[in-house]
Amino acid sequence: DVCSSDLIGFEIKDLPAFLEKLQAAGNKLDRPYTKIPNSSVAIAFFTDPWGTYIELTEGLAPPK
Repeated sequence: DVCSSDLIGFEIKDLPAFLEKLQAAGNKLDRPYTKIPNSSVAIAFFTDPWGTYIELTEGLAPPK
């Protein structure tokens, strides 16, 4: 359980590569890279140093 009152989300292109860089910089994921079954969406979550819960997605935004 994450007890945070702040949540923000970002759509990331090439989420696995971004997560590698994030973890290499010392950030710990609250939820690792997860593909959502029967969709093209992937998600991951982490908490920043100020307590903001951050949702990272790939494939959620409609293609341009």
